[in-house]
Amino acid sequence: MELHVVSTEGVPEGCVLSVRAGTTRRQARIEDGRPFRFPTTAAEALPFKVDVLEPVASARFVLRAGDEKRTDCQYVIPLEAQAPSKDAVGTPKDQIVMSVTVAAAQAEEEGAEKGAAAPEGTKEIKRNSSSARLSQACTAREYLDRHRLVEFTQLLIESVIKEQPDKPYAFMARQFNFPEPQPRPGAAAKAAAAAAAAAAAAQAAHVPTAA
Repeated sequence: MELHVVSTEGVPEGCVLSVRAGTTRRQARIEDGRPFRFPTTAAEALPFKVDVLEPVASARFVLRAGDEKRTDCQYVIPLEAQAPSKDAVGTPKDQIVMSVTVAAAQAEEEGAEKGAAAPEGTKEIKRNSSSARLSQACTAREYLDRHRLVEFTQLLIESVIKEQPDKPYAFMARQFNFPEPQPRPGAAAKAAAAAAAAAAAAQAAHVPTAA
């Protein structure tokens, strides 16, 4: 089953819409325009509950391969405030230090149901979502090509293999700290002068000589 957001009124920009159908909850930014998909029928999804959530802080976190099998590690993720605003005591929220500590673990049922047949309702959902996944894949590929992220990632991995540092994640993190390239002093003037010279040469080539 799918729920589509047709329109909203009075909802602040940047809010997250959370929909609960039965015991399953889905949420997404309202601006995304993505449908909410539930692995149940409409009768099984009752009751519905809709919440509008305003993000306070966020962070992106990439789990290292294999860490879900470890029981001796956890991650402290610093959270970044979404926008400066005032809380109940008047302290700017961008000055409040927020973090969340998480530990990954492999669920006991992971892999146990891989060979089980999918319920009939989920098969229809998968067929309906194939076009949406294709559209998302095309959008993602266009973004990667526009910013040349695939080439950068390949070069980054090649550098790690070549250097073989003791702390590969810290080594890769340092590669992202380089400043953005800046134009060289006088480069714009030299480019303009070269373009002017080329234009003058082209114009002189088309001027007929006197007999």
